[in-house]
Amino acid sequence: MISPKEESQGNSSVTIELNLDDYMAIENKPDPVYADTKEEALTAKPDYYFKKYPYMAKVSNVIKLFENDEYATMVYQSIDESDKNLEGLVVSKFNIKMIDGKKQYGLILVHMAEMGGWRRKFEYGVRDQAPLYDFMASYSIVEGNRFIWGSTNSEKIKTLRIEAQSPDEIIEYYSVGKPEYFWYYENLISDKPSSEFEIEIGE
Repeated sequence: MISPKEESQGNSSVTIELNLDDYMAIENKPDPVYADTKEEALTAKPDYYFKKYPYMAKVSNVIKLFENDEYATMVYQSIDESDKNLEGLVVSKFNIKMIDGKKQYGLILVHMAEMGGWRRKFEYGVRDQAPLYDFMASYSIVEGNRFIWGSTNSEKIKTLRIEAQSPDEIIEYYSVGKPEYFWYYENLISDKPSSEFEIEIGE
């Protein structure tokens, strides 16, 4: 686990404790329970996937959806109905199967982060997470792609270059009433391990 070292009141990234279990398959993980929709599949094993943040099993706003014939990855916001100041950002991956002629979704991976509260500066957050970028690729819907993603409230994201490449898309949304930006690379091209990536951010 990598712990943040510096606080900031300025532009920053979502505070995420970097734990390999968030990005990799976990031993003793339950078999997927298949459902007609991704939203239904999220609620099939709440005690396993959402024990820490039960409210994050509910989709309040879909930010981005990636889907092919085998997998789907949905990025969404969850808002706690009992406390509107609590919001979560969730990245969820589903296996897709045709069962009795119907497309079915089974949840296989979840990453959660609470929004608001303590934030580290964007520049530090992007660089601190670099050693885990290769593990983030487990959320790609294409085997072998280097899928990298994050969320920040800093407009500096528009100047981000990783290995001289800009994010494929930057999606503005609102979290706790303030602008937030989800960014991603569907397949960053580099022959280096992510811990050696060259990361540039403009002033």
